Amino acid sequence: MHEVGPEMDKTIVHAYGVVAPNASFSRFPAGIADTRVWVHRVENLAAIVGLLPVAGFGVANWEENATNVRWLEQVARRHNEVLQYAATTGDVVPLRLPSLYGNLDSLADTLRSSGDRLERALQRIQGKLEWSVKIYRSAKQEDPPVTPEAASGRDYLLARSRNLSARSAAWEHLGEQVLEIHETLGHTSAEYVRNQPQDAALSGRKEQMLLNGAYLVARADQNRFLDLVDEIADRPSANGLLLEVGGPWPAYNFTGDVEATTEQVTG
Repeated sequence: MHEVGPEMDKTIVHAYGVVAPNASFSRFPAGIADTRVWVHRVENLAAIVGLLPVAGFGVANWEENATNVRWLEQVARRHNEVLQYAATTGDVVPLRLPSLYGNLDSLADTLRSSGDRLERALQRIQGKLEWSVKIYRSAKQEDPPVTPEAASGRDYLLARSRNLSARSAAWEHLGEQVLEIHETLGHTSAEYVRNQPQDAALSGRKEQMLLNGAYLVARADQNRFLDLVDEIADRPSANGLLLEVGGPWPAYNFTGDVEATTEQVTG
């Protein structure tokens, strides 16, 4: 148990995630701003927490740095490193940035008031981790030109109509193919969701993203899930598609109804 001393007057509590009260962790990586991370237990739940200096990480600082990409990346990296360690060691309900509390008593009050939802979330992800599978459209799948050469205006319009129909049919087939892959992977998962595809700025790839899937997979089924991804990628029907698997991650996509409480810190 972390002892609360005078330093609490100059710090703010940051919660990384929620775990069961009997969760055991050997040693967390350093948290945001190189602060120490520990487990704070409150009755039937516990939170992974750290103390951040109010000067630099108070609510006003988060608002000021809302568009500071470098600052946000550094903070998010440390936040995710702590959660990643917790997820690979046990079950954790991740809390999104920022999850700030004026003191440990305030955090305890939130855990008590949200106890039922948090316990249900922990039960939902027990023994499971999140994996992502993204499908991109490779150059092999590029559309034919829309405006073919033609001898006359009538021929041009007919050729263009056929071309557009072919493009539409190709897109429909592609959509069905991607959906089939998503459903096949979902059958190996406890739960699965299809998120909005990311643009190139977020994905970091020039190819068009067709699927941004998240899959909640039992730890015991992870190898089977990954083998299935490889098997799908090797199918002739997947020619022209690029499959990218990522994880395991904390189960963000399957605990999204759990909201953190941020409090204004004064003084």
